[in-house]
Amino acid sequence: MKRTLLIAADSIRALLHKRLLVGLMVASIALTVVVSMMFSSARESMTESFAVQIDADPKSPTAKMTEKEKRQFKESMEEASFGFQMGFYFVASFGGTIVALFIFSTAISSEIRSGTIRVTLAKPVSRTQFLVGKYLGAVAVMAAYTAVASIAMVAFTHTQRIELSPALTYVPWLMFWKHLMLGAVAMLLSLFMHPIVASAITLFTGNGFYSDRNPLYYLLPSYGDFDLYREVFSGTLMDVADVGWLTLYAIDFVVVMLLLALWRFRKKEIV
Repeated sequence: MKRTLLIAADSIRALLHKRLLVGLMVASIALTVVVSMMFSSARESMTESFAVQIDADPKSPTAKMTEKEKRQFKESMEEASFGFQMGFYFVASFGGTIVALFIFSTAISSEIRSGTIRVTLAKPVSRTQFLVGKYLGAVAVMAAYTAVASIAMVAFTHTQRIELSPALTYVPWLMFWKHLMLGAVAMLLSLFMHPIVASAITLFTGNGFYSDRNPLYYLLPSYGDFDLYREVFSGTLMDVADVGWLTLYAIDFVVVMLLLALWRFRKKEIV
């Protein structure tokens, strides 16, 4: 176990030196500023259309608004806030997908291409320890990415003084597991083909591209169930039991993919 954790730690250090990962982390923070500015602009536009200011100012024409106008304004503000939160969530999720595919597909294949894996395996390190260590290192980086994206979302809602969509309670957790599922598939396929090809295939292996009448719908992984775009936009909260079942599904799927990756890795010749 100690050797596995050492490999994971070394993997984290190596990943953090890659500019792409650092760039995506910074992009998440920059996105907060951009979306915040967009929401401010939209809020001002709606305020003008209803001829009212948000704060309770004595000079504000709020008092002249009818109850219907106030209700319309409130509903418009809620739709706008949830809409921008959904947009932020989509960008953060897509960015995490790109990060996951890049990290996991190159975790082992890059070591094989560079030849550094021979140095590591020459030591008292088994292939199982190497693969699991590389996966755990990538998991830690994805956890950091998820944390940054979540903090950015909370900061956005706090600075704009808007209500946080209830669905965002479970969004980070499910987004994290979706990325781990994608990563496990990418790592497995990267042991058969080039990382870029493996990443491209992984991106389109979900059953969301097929109807429930197609047998592939039941054979391919269900990534779409981990996306809560509709819940974020509507402001509804997902059932805790459903979150639990999705988590168990993701864990089972990751374990199966890692076992297949280990089987392939043990048989793969290291030139």
